[in-house]
Amino acid sequence: MAWVCGVDGFKSQWCAVLRNLDTDDFRARVGPFQDLLSFPENPAIIAVDIPIGLLDVTPPGGRTCEHIARKLVGAHRACSVFSTTGRSALKAASRPEANRISREAGGIGIGAQAWGLSKKLREVDDVMDSQRQHIIREVHPELSFCKMAGRQLDYGKKSREGESERIEMLISAGFPASYVRTMPPRLRVGRDDFLDACAALWTAGRIFLGTAMRIPEIIERDARGLDMAMWF
Repeated sequence: MAWVCGVDGFKSQWCAVLRNLDTDDFRARVGPFQDLLSFPENPAIIAVDIPIGLLDVTPPGGRTCEHIARKLVGAHRACSVFSTTGRSALKAASRPEANRISREAGGIGIGAQAWGLSKKLREVDDVMDSQRQHIIREVHPELSFCKMAGRQLDYGKKSREGESERIEMLISAGFPASYVRTMPPRLRVGRDDFLDACAALWTAGRIFLGTAMRIPEIIERDARGLDMAMWF
C-alpha cells in the first residue's frame, strides 16, 4: 500500500495529513517533526511546507526557487513566499544577532516573519541529508493551490473567501468533501494549517506518480548537497 504525506508547520508542532493512494484512506495527526521519520505508514513521499536546502547567506530575493515561486503565485500573493534565512544566521540566538550576521556577510536583513521560522528551519535542517531528500520534499501550499486551480488565487488563505476557494479546489482534486469541510475530529490545528497540509499532500501524490513539477528545473545544491527546490 502506497502512503504519501503532506505536512504544514504551526506554532511548535506540525500537522501531517496522510493518504493511501491504493485505498484512498485518509489520516491526520499532529506532533514534532521527528515523528514524521517514524510514521507506521512509512510514507513513500513526505511533502513539507518548509525550506529544505539553505544558502549560507540570504541574498536579495532569497533562493532561486523563491524568486520563481513569487512570479507563479502572482504579485498579490508573492508576500507569502519568504526569503529563507541563511544557515549562518540560523546559528544566532536572537533576530538582532541573526540580522547582524547576515548583513556582515553581505546578505539581506532578517525580518521578523523570516526569523519566526528559524526554530522549524533548524529542526528540519538538523535531520536532512541527501538520502532523506528522496522522500522529504519542499513544497509551498500557495504554489500547490495555484497548480491545482490552474490559475493564481484570488484571496488570502485566512479570509472567508480564500478558505472556501481552497476547500472547493481540494474537493475537485479528489479530497472527500466532509473531510476538508469539517476537518478530522480532535485535530487541534488551525483550519488554514490543515488545508495547507492537504495541499502539500496533493503535491506529495503528484511527486509519487511522477507528474509533479519543480522549480528551478535545474538542480541547485547547497553547501551540504541538498537540492534547493520547490515541488508542485
